Amino acid sequence: MEPSTYLLGFLFIVFSMHKIIPIIMLVSFCASLSHAQEVDHEYEVGSIRFEGNNELNNDQLLNVIRTRETPWAVWKWIYKRFDKEILGGQRPVFFDPIIFASDYQNLKSFYADNGFFHAHVDSSIVISPDKEKVLLTFSIAEGRRSLIDTIVYEGLAGLPQDMQEELTSNKQITLGMPYIRTNVEAEYKRIVGLCMNNGYMNMKLVTVDAWRYASTDNISVVFVFNPGIRFTFGKISVEQDTASRQYINSTVVREHLDFSTGEYYGEEKRIESERNLNRLGIFESTKIENTIPDISSESTLIPVRILVRTRPVQELTPEVGINDENNAFNVLLGIGYNNRNLFGGAENFTTNLRLNVQSLKFDKILKDNFLRDSSLISKAELTTQLVWPYFINNKTSISAAASLMLDKQSTYYIPSISFRIGTQSQTTTYTRLFVDWNLQLSDPQTVTTLKDTIIGTEWTKQFNSFIMVTLQRDKRNDIIYPSSGIYQSISIEEGGLFPRAFDRPLGLNLPYSKYVKLTLDGQWYWDPNNSRDLIWATRFRTGAALLYGDSPLPVPLTQRYYSGGSGSVRGWKSRDLGTMADTLRNQGGDGMLEGTIEARLNPFKRGNLGFLDLEKLSFVLFFDCGNIWSKPRQMRLSEIAMAFGFGLRYNTIAGPIRIDFGMKLYDPDPLATRPWVTQKRFFPETFKQGVIHLGVGHTF
Repeated sequence: MEPSTYLLGFLFIVFSMHKIIPIIMLVSFCASLSHAQEVDHEYEVGSIRFEGNNELNNDQLLNVIRTRETPWAVWKWIYKRFDKEILGGQRPVFFDPIIFASDYQNLKSFYADNGFFHAHVDSSIVISPDKEKVLLTFSIAEGRRSLIDTIVYEGLAGLPQDMQEELTSNKQITLGMPYIRTNVEAEYKRIVGLCMNNGYMNMKLVTVDAWRYASTDNISVVFVFNPGIRFTFGKISVEQDTASRQYINSTVVREHLDFSTGEYYGEEKRIESERNLNRLGIFESTKIENTIPDISSESTLIPVRILVRTRPVQELTPEVGINDENNAFNVLLGIGYNNRNLFGGAENFTTNLRLNVQSLKFDKILKDNFLRDSSLISKAELTTQLVWPYFINNKTSISAAASLMLDKQSTYYIPSISFRIGTQSQTTTYTRLFVDWNLQLSDPQTVTTLKDTIIGTEWTKQFNSFIMVTLQRDKRNDIIYPSSGIYQSISIEEGGLFPRAFDRPLGLNLPYSKYVKLTLDGQWYWDPNNSRDLIWATRFRTGAALLYGDSPLPVPLTQRYYSGGSGSVRGWKSRDLGTMADTLRNQGGDGMLEGTIEARLNPFKRGNLGFLDLEKLSFVLFFDCGNIWSKPRQMRLSEIAMAFGFGLRYNTIAGPIRIDFGMKLYDPDPLATRPWVTQKRFFPETFKQGVIHLGVGHTF
């Protein structure tokens, strides 16, 4: 009878009085396996199960072993069809007894590293009835977990008092916590890093031991350190690459350093100083080098050499882009001038002229009333900005900008003049604080054909002031192509303070709006296999604007929320989604709620298709939801629109060029008699009414 279960035998060899190493015997398994099957036949791994593990979960154990389950049949078929891992195709995984035997020892070691020194691991292999797969099971008895009952630090008593306080905070291990080897490693790395960033460049970990008591089975951890002598920053020299055409005053470089001569040496200070210099935008490359002194040297000074290569100071750049504003193919044309060192202190001066063209027709522009034409949709903007990189400290910059803009939509147009003063501060490594103050003089006008249907206080000259405070935390691993990390933003905006105080004294006597506005934005990225084959991206946004006092006007059109389009709910055209009447949707709302989930697939690893590099080609499946409301108090979950679709991406240096096709999943419009996609015919209705979106860069 052909056997269905094979047990692995184990041979224990005594190497010393206290240590026993299990050697897994595979001879009996391989012999019985060869008897039960043909010589060339291989079994796929049908499943891997863990039984009896309570403290350590399945995901932790799967990360330890090398054996993996075979993929689903559809992925194997794709791999067999193309003989490549493309379009999600994966090669089958066959059972390897040698690897499986090593997995046993890896699990034993992993349990010991997590404080389970008496854990027992058994394994079984079952051939499935179809004789094509093996079912693997690890049976685990975890036993008692050892705790840390003693922690000893030797060699740190002579450190200064200010460092002693830092050493006792943020400990990675404490008395009574379970023994975990990685936490012990993190603790001594913390201490070594802290000392090296406070001048002790030759800090050494002599030994670290974890002793287990036979009586209590608990652990005593003993660290032995040798800090050495304390070093300070020595002479700082700035050298500019001879290939650079322009030279920057060395004072600019020095004021953006986080250290000076005589301060205690710190590696983090050196790295952060490089970041400061790179943020200036004037350097093509920067490098801060130091000479690590010999341990026998009597000198405690570390000389520092700063190498910089300057970018061209002046630059004239044409701009060309595409988007799908108002569900039409738009071309962005522009020209920009940039001076990266206007006054000699790395001040960045830019001026840009941009024209967003959708339905620009020269025969209509020549007419006197071309702005009253509802078919003309475009935006023209002239912006000038000056940024001072050093304001208060080298982590804070200040900027001033002025702009002229004409925004022409199908139902209205807005000529405006605005002035902005803002600061940006790097408060921590991943957190930035923005404070902006805007003054705007605008004269919104309705299109002639809609004068009788759209009448309101929006269509008067306005003098508005916006003060906005934004806090951003960005821990994405890449700004353009993120695959892991989070991005969070909270923004608070107030309108009306300045005109309320100075409108009448200045003699303007223009209407203005008094409101407060809160906007929250969160983005999350996850790569399950850390291979960028499949990246999950999620975004959630919400916001509300509320009038206060006796506000003369509603929230300005430029500060309202809009929904629909390539960066919003993609089943609708740009600015075409809202709970208000159709003719009012492109005027926005004061309440907003949106969410998006994307599956970003990168199936191609190599190869070319004509002039296309397949490795740069990727696909997206998405689900969007959201809407806008005239007032925040009108927000209802039952009125949230839903869309789904797919897209194509082609990666470039500036970001992916994208094409998305969105379809309505649920339409909350009261006029929609069949709101759900299941109530419609797919191709004649849902697919035919889909919306194509174009753009550059990911949606978020």
